[in-house]
Amino acid sequence: MNIRLQTWFPYHVQICLNGREWLRRGLEREGIDYLAHGNKFFHIADYQKARQLLDAQLDTRFTGLLDGFAQRIFPGMKDILGPHLSYYWTLWQSEWATDLIFDTPASLSAIMDSLLRHAHITGTSSRVLRYLDRPVTKSGRPYSRSSDNVVTRVTDFNDGMRIRHWVGKNSVKLYNEQNVLRVETTINDPGKFKVFRHKQGQDENEPKQRLPMRKGVMDIPLRAAISQDVNNRFMDDLATLQETTPVRDLMDGLTSHIMKNGRRFRGLDPVGKNRDLLFALGDPAYRMTHQQDASRAIVRYSVWLRTYGQTIIFKVSRHLRLLRVHGIIRKLPKQNRYQVTLKGVRLINTLNVLLAASIENLLKMAA
Repeated sequence: MNIRLQTWFPYHVQICLNGREWLRRGLEREGIDYLAHGNKFFHIADYQKARQLLDAQLDTRFTGLLDGFAQRIFPGMKDILGPHLSYYWTLWQSEWATDLIFDTPASLSAIMDSLLRHAHITGTSSRVLRYLDRPVTKSGRPYSRSSDNVVTRVTDFNDGMRIRHWVGKNSVKLYNEQNVLRVETTINDPGKFKVFRHKQGQDENEPKQRLPMRKGVMDIPLRAAISQDVNNRFMDDLATLQETTPVRDLMDGLTSHIMKNGRRFRGLDPVGKNRDLLFALGDPAYRMTHQQDASRAIVRYSVWLRTYGQTIIFKVSRHLRLLRVHGIIRKLPKQNRYQVTLKGVRLINTLNVLLAASIENLLKMAA
């Protein structure tokens, strides 16, 4: 942590807080052993407790905390500025990291080349825009009038490698150091993200609206949630690099009926009558993004299969319920839109590979 005070009017105060250093002190208070260097932990004796300490940081009343720091470094503030003035605290920059700790550096280095290659090849402009929650067209492509500047850089540093995707002033990056693989979102322009919040001065009992995220510390919990969503979208795409789950395990439960809220829902037939429905969802425009609606794919599929005596509305509603129950899609909160889940992506990718493979190749893999 460090604090900088401008010694002339208007006496700006800049405070740098490191969440990992904050965690280190919490672990020491709890008597939990750890191995760390800089802002990275290579081992923690109790990961569950460490997770609780990190989550507790978001419950901090940052205005009171930062006001206390300001009084300590600027004791003459009231004499110079008067008793009625106070600081308005904003975030100039935030970094939110997700650390994956491997057993050894060698086990991480063995897959790092493949991860970077996969992240670079699949890091198209459309996907990078989706990672950072920027709008795209219904077909999943950037808008022709979009002013977003997308940049990708791959670099070597010290004992690791890094890939970083930029959209304007915000970015998400992946890099390794020792046995730690870190995915990190950096936000310099929070107004590019939309969140559900109240307007300034709005009554708390009134419904929230989808508005640009603010720089003020009051939006730190929202900023943390947005940053984690960016990390998750990036990691979900990286997770498709290698899928070792047996097809049997992936299909378990899908073909059996499910009872929910007293209602019976039939099982899916992934290689039979539901195959085309799942392939319709496999359109890249509907994969793991808050910008696209998977129900459009179902509408398109339902129109194609339309029969006499059945309306499109009934068919779409039935498909939506069935796919939600089986965890293939999920409904976006407070919106009439749906997205394909990671489980759905894995199922669709598996079907694509399974049905495209020759019998000879399948027999070789099974041998």
